[in-house]
Amino acid sequence: MQRVDQRNKSASQDLMVRNSSPLGAGFNGRKLKAPCVELSQAALRYKVNKTTAKDLLRCLEQLSETLPVVSRSLDAKLADYVFFPLSHVFSESNELPPRLLEHALTSLRLLIRHGWKDRLSSDLGKQLLILLAFLAGGSATDVRSKHVDEDVATIAFDCTASLFRSSVAASLGSHGVVSPENIPLLGHAVTVTLHGVSDSSATKVRLAACSSLNALIEGIEDGGTLRNFFPGIISSLAKLLSLGIRTKTPWKLLHSCIQLLDQMLHKVLSDGALTSADLPVRSSRAVEKADQDWVEATASQVKVALSTVMPLRYHDRQDVTDALFVLCLSILADCRTALQNCAPMILETLVTLASHSTTVDNAPRAQRLQQVLASSPDLFDILKDSLYDWTVALPRVVTSNDEMKQTRMLEQLSTAFRLLSAHDIEMKALNDLIASNLQSGVASAIQMASTQAVNSVASGSLELSRFLQSATPSQGDHVFAPVVFNSINQGKIMSSLQRLIRQLKNGSMSTTLQRRLTQSLKSTISNEQIATLWLMLELMRNQSPQDFRTDQWLQLPSDHLEPYTDDAYSFSLEILDKSTYDDAVDWRLQALSLEVVASQAQDQGQDFRPELVDALYPILERMGSSNAALQQHAVTCLSIVSNSCGYPSASELVIDNADYLVNAVAVKLNTFDISPQASQVMLMMVRLCGSTIIPYLDDLIETVFAILACYHGYPRLVESLFEVLNAIVDEGGKSSPRAIASATQDTPNPRRPCTPTTITKLGARLQAMKHGRDHTPSPIPSQELDPETTTTPKPEASQTSATEETPPRSKTHTLINTITQQTTYHLSTPSFPLRRLLLTLIASSLPALSPMNTIQVDNDPTFLPLIATLWPHVTRQIFSPSPCPSSPASTTTASDLPTLLIALQTLTILAQHGGSFLLSRFSDLLPQIQIVHTHLEQDMLHEEKTLGSSRASRTLKFKTWNTMVGLVAVMVEYVGITREMEDRVFEILGGEALIRERQGVRGALEGVNPDALWLLEEGRFERKGQDGGKRWERPVVEGWEFMEVEFR
Repeated sequence: MQRVDQRNKSASQDLMVRNSSPLGAGFNGRKLKAPCVELSQAALRYKVNKTTAKDLLRCLEQLSETLPVVSRSLDAKLADYVFFPLSHVFSESNELPPRLLEHALTSLRLLIRHGWKDRLSSDLGKQLLILLAFLAGGSATDVRSKHVDEDVATIAFDCTASLFRSSVAASLGSHGVVSPENIPLLGHAVTVTLHGVSDSSATKVRLAACSSLNALIEGIEDGGTLRNFFPGIISSLAKLLSLGIRTKTPWKLLHSCIQLLDQMLHKVLSDGALTSADLPVRSSRAVEKADQDWVEATASQVKVALSTVMPLRYHDRQDVTDALFVLCLSILADCRTALQNCAPMILETLVTLASHSTTVDNAPRAQRLQQVLASSPDLFDILKDSLYDWTVALPRVVTSNDEMKQTRMLEQLSTAFRLLSAHDIEMKALNDLIASNLQSGVASAIQMASTQAVNSVASGSLELSRFLQSATPSQGDHVFAPVVFNSINQGKIMSSLQRLIRQLKNGSMSTTLQRRLTQSLKSTISNEQIATLWLMLELMRNQSPQDFRTDQWLQLPSDHLEPYTDDAYSFSLEILDKSTYDDAVDWRLQALSLEVVASQAQDQGQDFRPELVDALYPILERMGSSNAALQQHAVTCLSIVSNSCGYPSASELVIDNADYLVNAVAVKLNTFDISPQASQVMLMMVRLCGSTIIPYLDDLIETVFAILACYHGYPRLVESLFEVLNAIVDEGGKSSPRAIASATQDTPNPRRPCTPTTITKLGARLQAMKHGRDHTPSPIPSQELDPETTTTPKPEASQTSATEETPPRSKTHTLINTITQQTTYHLSTPSFPLRRLLLTLIASSLPALSPMNTIQVDNDPTFLPLIATLWPHVTRQIFSPSPCPSSPASTTTASDLPTLLIALQTLTILAQHGGSFLLSRFSDLLPQIQIVHTHLEQDMLHEEKTLGSSRASRTLKFKTWNTMVGLVAVMVEYVGITREMEDRVFEILGGEALIRERQGVRGALEGVNPDALWLLEEGRFERKGQDGGKRWERPVVEGWEFMEVEFR
């Protein structure tokens, strides 16, 4: 430290002598004179402790403000004059605050850039370099012995960079050739600078140090001198860059260090630098041999260093990857001789960087890489070797858990194929290996991928119902959900694989890949077969529909027409012909087969219509699959096929092809094929086409009931067939305009006034029936009903004349009637779920068959006999849960509540549409209804105490009790009751809460006996003691005595 101070003092004394008479005494000289003199005096007084640092700071600030004003007029002499007072400041640098040194260094930087420029003397340059190295990093013996202020170090490195740029490496040599005695001094400066680059905690210091090192490397043209600093600079930069991915190193620093590495390699190991005339003349072979040995040894070390830098190709900042791309291009183009051993590693990095669609110097990376490859044909061999290694490693990498590594490998393969194909490089030796390993890699990836969970039908029913209800398919109905690589984390892998397949298809190995896939499609099993079909499907998707027509017009060879699409289509039909319940067929293979069918339809357009004979049946079958993913795939496939074939909707497609669909189903049913395929197809046909297709199903319905008669012991088969029948009934009911209207309106009351029958009327009716004018049997009461003892509504509008002829019933009406009648015989099944399905079917059919909701006249001779047939079977589900008809009537248990609920709902619909025809039956049934109601009410009240009223109202028992109350109210309103039934009706419906909260109950009771309802409510008021307990008093009338009214 003392040696530095002595050098500064001696230099200051010399400058004082030279500048005692300031040169340039013009305007600028006079302007600088005052601050310089004042600063010089302040610095001298500060040395002897006669002034403070604050006064010295004021003088420095004044000089710092003046120098920028006269910077354009500065020359070397004025710079010497100004530096004289600054030298006194720098001599006390150990004692000065950092802020003073900042202002002093700022002035010095301006003097170097605008004053001395390239006229700085060698001795002064050396002294300044020593001073700046000390201020930036401490003493020469220990660079870490002293804490350096960040701002001071930053400005010191900026001054060093300006010093290196101004005077050819600080005038340490002529024409960039450094003399040997100056190398230690430069070595110390390099050490301090590298320490600032790698070890400083402030980013601005590290960036300033990089700028200083860049200026040093640019200033030294002597390759031999740079060799002395080469190992230290390369190792320090490589160490820093190796931490770029693992640590949060600023990207600007990484960018600058990569540029420094590029610059250093180019200066020392480029082909031009090794053969430069500036190198020392080789006087002997021994010297040449020594140089060659140094290059080889250095190259091996550089390879190790570069291997730690290359991971930066995955950095997320484009500026960093751009700088690395330029470095790699420079190595391949300029350092081909010395760094030939690094070519595979460098080429791999370039391929990885070129896989991203970015530009460097306004040119795409891939384009610049192609230019380098074109200039060096030997690089293609290296690229092919790398491609071979990547292909061999593909199955292993794909099975790893590192998604990023998998994506990178696939991107490298895709880019390498693109580069080689662009130059028509022959790859026959690689074709078979690539095709084999690609197939194995995809199979391994599928095996490792988590398959989509198999959901129940309910999970996919929303999408299916939305598709069935929509008139026109949405855009989303034309896009398949991923079958393989279907997790969120595997989206990038699938995209990379698709890009690779696209490159292979457009390359020279397309035929080889297609041939291998076609040959192995049927010979492979499990995941390999799925992978093969998926690869073929991706190749088909990249084939435009016009390719086939263009190839045929150009009369290209047959192998160019890609007949593998027909093989894939035929194989897909074979897979789809198998049952969806066949466990040997993976659902993913079926889903991919559906995608192949859709792709074929898109390619052929309306020419695909003849293929619907074979393809449509399997598609409809999978729409009824229990796998939600496969079901949605079938929906998407049908939407694509219908659109490709020119149909406005999927329903139009099915209706137009209903003939052979029905024939296909009939063949299976007539041969008593009990597999669920036929029922699924029928179900989808009915759901898609609605009532339009029902008239074509009459023979199929007969066959269905024949199968049910033979295989009634197979619950799963029976349920699937009744689901079809239920769908037929639902869709048939929608076809009636009145049935549709009744869905949103109250069912009209069908009761007729019950009046006594006279002999005259009876004779007229018998005459009409004899002549065939009226075929509707009218129920005759077993005993004469007195109008006063029967509750009847007001007479309705005039009835249809008996002389009108009944119009013929539609085929749909007849089929629904037949289905309903045949269904009743299966209600004795022991399966409660099947019972509920059958009761739902009956409940759905009644509105469609009722004379009030159809276009038939009211005297339909088939409806009331149907009601009579249904009555015992439905009521048995309520009062006899045992499947045996002879079981005694009893209340149901909790396990039968769902069945009881649906049975009560069905009985309610019977009451609505049967009307007064059911009066005698309800009269016999009402005592049992009251018993069941009492048990349900007791259970409901118990749950209400246990769970609370709000939660109890959502239980199944409450819903069942509420349905029972609704049944009795509907019976009173639509069927009517006798005087004998009134008491039981009031006991069931007379609850205070029911009358108060349900308007329908009050209306029903008022229609039965309004006086009894009034008396019931008044008695309830009296018992509660309302109105002071004196609501009734006996009236006093002369001559009359009234009885006392008592409410019990």
